[in-house]
Amino acid sequence: MNPDVLCMGCMVDTNAARICPHCAYVNHSPAESSVQLAPRTIVNGKYVLGRALGQGGFGITYLAYDLEEDRKLAIKEYFPAVISTRAQDRLTVTPLSNRNRQDLEYGLKKFYEEGQALFYFKDNPNVVQMVEFFYGNGTGYIVMIYIEGRTFKEYLIRKGGKISFAEALPPLSLVMKALEDLHSGRILHRDVSPDNIYVEDGGGVRILDFGATRYAMGEQSQSLSVVLKPGYAPEEQYRSRGKQGPWTDIYALGATFYRAVTGQVPPESMDRLQLDDLVPPSRLGADIPLKAEAALMKALAVKAENRFQSIVEFREALAPVESLPPERSSKMVVLPIFAVLIPLMLVFAIAPGMANVLLFAHLALFGAMLALFFWMWKSIQDGKARMSPGQAWGFTLVPIFNLFWVFLVLWGFAKDYNKFIDRHCIGVKRLSAPLFLLCSISLVVYWPLALVGGTTTGIVLLIHACLLFPVIMSICNGVDALKAAGPKKARVQVVEKGPRQKEPAIAHHLTLYCTNGEYQGQEIEIGNREVVVGRNPALVNLVLSSGEVSAKHVRVWREQESPGAWVEDLHSTNGTYYKVSGTPENAWIRLSGSMLLSIGDRFRVSNNVAEFEVRGS
Repeated sequence: MNPDVLCMGCMVDTNAARICPHCAYVNHSPAESSVQLAPRTIVNGKYVLGRALGQGGFGITYLAYDLEEDRKLAIKEYFPAVISTRAQDRLTVTPLSNRNRQDLEYGLKKFYEEGQALFYFKDNPNVVQMVEFFYGNGTGYIVMIYIEGRTFKEYLIRKGGKISFAEALPPLSLVMKALEDLHSGRILHRDVSPDNIYVEDGGGVRILDFGATRYAMGEQSQSLSVVLKPGYAPEEQYRSRGKQGPWTDIYALGATFYRAVTGQVPPESMDRLQLDDLVPPSRLGADIPLKAEAALMKALAVKAENRFQSIVEFREALAPVESLPPERSSKMVVLPIFAVLIPLMLVFAIAPGMANVLLFAHLALFGAMLALFFWMWKSIQDGKARMSPGQAWGFTLVPIFNLFWVFLVLWGFAKDYNKFIDRHCIGVKRLSAPLFLLCSISLVVYWPLALVGGTTTGIVLLIHACLLFPVIMSICNGVDALKAAGPKKARVQVVEKGPRQKEPAIAHHLTLYCTNGEYQGQEIEIGNREVVVGRNPALVNLVLSSGEVSAKHVRVWREQESPGAWVEDLHSTNGTYYKVSGTPENAWIRLSGSMLLSIGDRFRVSNNVAEFEVRGS
């Protein structure tokens, strides 16, 4: 895509029209502020920036376009206006003075952690989806999917300033679900408000703009004052030693509910310490049930100990679970099939001459398992399973031609799934591998007997059906558990990387130390030349001989002033895995795209063919 033909107001191809026919943006307009990057600025070699979508005290968010992927994005630039400015090139972010340099670097480190938090939740349907994080121009950038829609604040304005509790509950219930997921990963949003809730045109709701960076900087430096949203921030956020937790986000969410149903922002929490004059919503004419109002007032309690301590408590008090539409259990789909087919198979097993009907019934039963089986296998595809979902389908449908695959499809699947659970520590019950093995054996025994026919064949098939029943039920439980918990929770092992992150450290000398594999004990310098790891000597400069390694598997490089090494998986077959230092030994996560690893972090090529640690001095 040629960036010259794009409108910088909406990123639509207007053939370089002076005034955009879609959004009326005037082509070649300057930036709205002197500290904003000029429209058509290209960062990271592929993102063209457009107009500024918003500017806060610690960052600027731009509309952007990915020239390689041809898609509209949003990019947030770390720019703390109080302590930084632009250099003469109008691109580079520099501190206002030397005494601000440490604060600027510390904030950049926290901004990177904010990007990490978004990355871990990139599959969450209620959190803005992050694409990547990169350093450039002396600062950092978080690249996000652009959401077509409007903020919840704009949504309320369009609705006349306020809505009923029944109207507010559906979108804000999705916000509660997102916060519950964040809190389970020990992450606080810290800045919930109508400005940071986005209502998509398609009806979805997402939260964005975490407040981690600015609060961390406020705690770090006395010269920086943390800008809080009046009415939405609880009293503990005003105190340097105020203990924050899920109750902090609960207060802000309660204030958002209050604003939605009353049209008014609650009084500031600090003003309510001496005299709590918060007026219940019903006295302001709000249409809200009494029980929900009581829950809302508790969420807005001035003291943290008087509020709900978890989002689950708040949600259940605000709207009882039974009033919300329950998710449909997979068992409700499968049990009727068993109720009909097993009695039929029992009759056919003792009745001679019914082999064809019996086989048809068996295939129908097996097909029911495959539908769930396909979904579940796909859910755990992180490069560790023995085959793809498509292969699982194909080999299951033709076991008579290759009985060996039956073990991989049934028994192997159970083992793969259990390994997935062990790696990611999701609170989901493990599958019974022996049960899956017996089911595999019974199916293998059936096929040779099917060539002979007779009552024995029917009995074996009936045994297989009886074994298949608990197998399918366990798969149903797994499907429902993954729906409820979601693999996304698996990717939030530990966001806090430990004490070493308290002080930013820009290493002057970076190396990769091989802790396992062909180069064990050796250190490879990461300098101006990137390190490309793979199997083909003509394509890479670090050769691994294992067949599990792709021709070009992974590349490692560093950027100027970056505190670590960038690692990018080059669409390898068996994947690249990384682990943050300080996390459990089994907390390996498959790398998707590129990732900045700090000193002490490690990555693996394929299934531990080689393991490297980032070191610096």
